[in-house]
Amino acid sequence: MPVSGVFFLPGSTASISTDTAPYQVLLTSLKTHYNVKPLPGWRLDHRLFRGSPLEESLEASSSGDTIKSQSSRHLQLLSISTLPEHSFVVTTTTSGISQIRAGTSATASSANETVAEPAHIIQIPSGASSEDFTQLVLARLGPLWQPKQVLQVTQGQAFEVGDFRLLVGEVRQGQGSSQQVKGVVMSIEWLSGDEGDWEIGGQILKSFWAALEIKGARDYINVTGVREGFASVKQWCEALRLRL
Repeated sequence: MPVSGVFFLPGSTASISTDTAPYQVLLTSLKTHYNVKPLPGWRLDHRLFRGSPLEESLEASSSGDTIKSQSSRHLQLLSISTLPEHSFVVTTTTSGISQIRAGTSATASSANETVAEPAHIIQIPSGASSEDFTQLVLARLGPLWQPKQVLQVTQGQAFEVGDFRLLVGEVRQGQGSSQQVKGVVMSIEWLSGDEGDWEIGGQILKSFWAALEIKGARDYINVTGVREGFASVKQWCEALRLRL
């Protein structure tokens, strides 16, 4: 499988028609620094749900310290037109661990650690089956999964640059005239790379982005804990779980 990475550039609520909008800046830089060959456009739909928190407290018998573990769970639904046959259901859990010293308050003395656990990914048929699953989560599983955000890329552009395939799009939240631009996303796929060699492949993808001379992007490249062939799905979900 090729090596891929997703780069997310946070943006303002500027209109796509504004020349200084991040989307136009990225397209201009891409066409300036590389000889791009246009490919058919693409689109993406992403939903994020947050699970109700789970907290466990354990008393350390030897020292009297209290260990609290709180898990943050997310369910994400991803559909992307470059993978037209399937939609993807992704669940992840981030464990936050706080250690409270005996005889002190939680705010006075605590050590916090966050551990990202592997993603569980399943694929379901796109189209009606995907819509049915979304409605099931919204209508029947509301107490377990609270909707947090809906994101779309509706008029994404795709390019080929030598041995690289690119997807570029403006990420929007909301519907109709109330939509807000949350940023710009670009997927870079190195077709000659091997998914198992993240070290070399990651360096090449970062060098490709660096040549664009655009600062402030977050990259999602080296992902672990997923089956072969699902790395790009987790990359997309990590990038679109906005931390703004």
